[in-house]
Order: sequence, then C-alpha cells, then structure tokens
Amino acid sequence: MKQVVRQVKERNKIELQLQNIQYELWRLDDSEYRKLRQNSLDIKDDSNFFRELYFSELLSEDKLNLAELFITLTSLFGDSSDLFDQDRGSFYFPILLVIKKEINTFFYFIRIFDSRGWICYQTSKLFENEADVDKNRIQNEPFEQEFSRQEINNFWSYIYRYLTEYFHSIKLNISVEPFLKRIDSNFILYGYYEHQYFEEGYECEELYWARIQYFNSVGIHAWPPQNIKPILQTIISEIADK
Repeated sequence: MKQVVRQVKERNKIELQLQNIQYELWRLDDSEYRKLRQNSLDIKDDSNFFRELYFSELLSEDKLNLAELFITLTSLFGDSSDLFDQDRGSFYFPILLVIKKEINTFFYFIRIFDSRGWICYQTSKLFENEADVDKNRIQNEPFEQEFSRQEINNFWSYIYRYLTEYFHSIKLNISVEPFLKRIDSNFILYGYYEHQYFEEGYECEELYWARIQYFNSVGIHAWPPQNIKPILQTIISEIADK
C-alpha cells in the first residue's frame, strides 16, 4: 500500500540585522536551488569592491585559509552541496536570502564557493514568476529599491567579517576530524591534520600527487571510498513499494 509520510525538514538558518535591514539566510538543498535558479537573474559583481576585499584578506592576520573557511561554512550551513566543479573547486553553499525592509520583503539567493583557490560570493535576484526573468540577460545591475549596490557591498563585507569572527569564536570548542580537500586545477590541498588547519599549494604536479599519496597512506582521503549498497537498496525498495 502506498503511503505518504509527512516530515519536518531541518534547515540551517541565520538572522542578521544590518543598517535597519533584516536578513534571513536559509540553506537550500540541491533540488531547491535548481528550481529557484530557473527563476533568477544574476546580479553583476562590483569587481573593484571584491578586489579590495581580497587585498584586505592578504593583509589581515585573522584571514581564514580554505580549511578554516570550509569548517566555518559547514558549521553554519551544514554539509557542502555537490554542485561544485570537482576539478576547480571543493565546496558550494547555495543560500536563500530574504531581505526585509519597511517597504517590502524581497527574495534573492547567494552562493559561496571556491574556484581555483579563490572564494567566490555571488548574488542573484529571484522572481516569483519565471516569465519576468529576462532570459537574454546573463547579468543585471542591482535593483536599487530592493538591494542596492551599496547594500550588496555592505552585506558581503559584513558576511566576510561574520565568518572570520565566527570561526575564531568556535575554533577552541569544536571537534574536527582529520580531512583532506583538493583542487586539482591549481594543485592546492587543504584540510585538518595533526591538530592544524592547513592550506598548501604546489608548483609541481609530481609533488602534489606525492603529497596526496602521503595523506592516503595515513588514512586521510580527499574522496573517501563510498559504500553504494544502501543507496541501491533504497532505490529498489522505493520501486517495489509502488
């Protein structure tokens, strides 16, 4: 007999208040992200702002390396999505952004991910009706009444500080298992080993793969072997119940 089971889904959420604007950040799963993506339009980045942000990171003593940022994002939003480019990246966090102003509530979504060792912050506007999305436009300037250029920059600047401060507030109180992440396109490894967060870059491919083999030899794998038997059993069981 076919049954429908109703479940309450757990979801990571963060609430922020910045300059009289209330922000809610809701973690999306991959299916939700794909559906919302169809009704969205990317907002053009302010390249000068992000250039200054990256430059400030290089000069900051509190700068998070990739391992520390990955642990921070995982702690806040749960496990990474699998949507990242497995050659150029290692994590991807799609997040619904609800912007509450006095005039109205607006829906956007943001993405935090890595590409070739750089951290990328992207913003997109959501439209309730897909017909309102201009499919001919790849990117759009900000909608000033909803989420202006200055507000976007202020938001991302705040998020950068928030992530940094959050990591330093939890780093002594969280238990982290040894792990390894790799970015093959740029020969970058990062992770947690011998009670240290590390990020390593290699000019030589041979040294890069030798280091991966070393981590494998001590039981730390970037891509741990998967046991697919439970997945197969679940699929078979679902088919049999119909």
